[in-house]
Amino acid sequence: MSLLKVSLWIPLLSVVAAQAGGSFILQLTLELCIKTHIYYGLSGEQLQRLPMRNNQPKILLQENISEELKTQHDAPVLIITPLQSDLDGNLEAASVLQAYLKDRQFNDILLMDMQNKTSHEDIFKAYWDAGFPHVLLVSAEDQLWTMKTYPRLAIIRTTLQQYLSQRNSKDLMGYPVRVLVTNDPPHSFVNEDKSEASGARYQGSIISSFKLFAKHFNASLEAVPFDGLRRYRTGECLSLVMSNVTDACGSIFVMTFRYPTSQPVRLNRVAIMAPFGNPIEKFHYFFRPFDPPVWLWTGLSVAYIALLGALLHRWRFGRWDVGQYLLLAVQSLLTRSLALPQCCSGGNRLLLLLLLFATGFVLSSLYVAQLSMMLTTRLYQRPIDSVADLKAANVSILLQQHNVGPNSVYGSSEELRERFLLVEESLHKQRRDDLDPRYAYVDSEDRMDFYLYQQKFLRRPRMKKLLDPVGYTWAVQVIRQNWPLERLYNEHVQRLFETGLQEKLVGDVHELAVLAGFLRFLPTQSAGIDPLRLEDIVMAAMVLAGGHALAGICFLCELLLPNINEAQSQSQLREWQ
Repeated sequence: MSLLKVSLWIPLLSVVAAQAGGSFILQLTLELCIKTHIYYGLSGEQLQRLPMRNNQPKILLQENISEELKTQHDAPVLIITPLQSDLDGNLEAASVLQAYLKDRQFNDILLMDMQNKTSHEDIFKAYWDAGFPHVLLVSAEDQLWTMKTYPRLAIIRTTLQQYLSQRNSKDLMGYPVRVLVTNDPPHSFVNEDKSEASGARYQGSIISSFKLFAKHFNASLEAVPFDGLRRYRTGECLSLVMSNVTDACGSIFVMTFRYPTSQPVRLNRVAIMAPFGNPIEKFHYFFRPFDPPVWLWTGLSVAYIALLGALLHRWRFGRWDVGQYLLLAVQSLLTRSLALPQCCSGGNRLLLLLLLFATGFVLSSLYVAQLSMMLTTRLYQRPIDSVADLKAANVSILLQQHNVGPNSVYGSSEELRERFLLVEESLHKQRRDDLDPRYAYVDSEDRMDFYLYQQKFLRRPRMKKLLDPVGYTWAVQVIRQNWPLERLYNEHVQRLFETGLQEKLVGDVHELAVLAGFLRFLPTQSAGIDPLRLEDIVMAAMVLAGGHALAGICFLCELLLPNINEAQSQSQLREWQ
């Protein structure tokens, strides 16, 4: 039974009345708005005996059409198939329909048992495990049987009205919803201080969504802890889902068509967390103590004083002496005593002294204030607002192996990729959790907001989230293929998004993580006494080294200058002789 033996497609309401339950099929089709019937497993002889009347098959297929069934004909479908006399044949039919009708667990299956020789319990369980929650059986006595799936699987007699009422019921009666949990904040984390029975043991934005789902539909949330409570990879999640250990994974994944996921309803922005502006070490102040405008105006004031003094000297003595007044202007900046030559007298001398005093006082006060600010206040680099700023500041973006797959999905520019630095997961976690401002980080926006919440009470933030995202992904959860509750969960996620409750869950998880110990506020200042670092004495060491070097040069000059003068004197005497 590896192929669809004979399939009969009847569009719209062209319904065929089979030998048993023809009027029932018609009524079921009308109630469920069925537009297509698929007759599966009928031999040519059985097909001949069907009273087709004027409604002949539109398409008669006798070959494998699995790809067409997977990708086309999205209208509601009713699959009608007879039961075989042996159980293995019926189980094989369920597996074939599961493979051909992938992601069609919302359709109805009608089983026709004309011989009444098979075990209905095993057959219903096989269809339930295959992901078909709506299965109806017509026995040889024209009795209807279906399965009551909640809270546990049971076979019951029913009527058409009861079946339709049960089919549309959203009361799961405590049915377990198995969710894989681990420590992967903000989506999922475990508060081990709480008991297993406590509802506060398992937290996170995705876990809270599943909690609301279980509460709304009267289900029970069954947490499946991951081994070691470490952050699992996509392959590890898929392995547990495919082995039927769990129904869904309590984290956010990138949507692809390689594995089943929940319905995407919102875009997840991929953001960069960059340094807010690293502090500048104090020994750099010697290389750039002032901004260019300060240097410009200082130079103009020196040039003005030297030029004015030279003009007065020219007017008084009839010759230029720019060098002497240039040195006097520099001396005035260093708050040295000013001794003017006999260039002028009277009112001109007083006017020049007042001018030099006012200019020197202003510039000296400016220098003292700047020096005091440098010694007592920390200066910071310019804020980083784009990837280009990251490159200019030579800041690397730490990347762990877990991010390599998503990065290849949402893509990145060449300018961004050249900043990536792949490190071990433990090192990445340590740097990111402590908001180390020496690096930048890239991840989903909700995860960036989660870690940035630590600096809520800091006077100056350490990190910032760049406004321009580097990519977009669909935020989905990995679920079991043909999970019977998939439709209800997708409707639940859609309702959370439409009402804005999804954003509230993401915001509330910050305080929950603080209470559970997964998030801590960074202190505004250190509570202890830190030992001196090398950076703290670099500035003083440079001043000391410069002073010793200058003193050494002066000492050498004092030693060598008398000998040089003596040698010059002797050479001059020889020349005279």
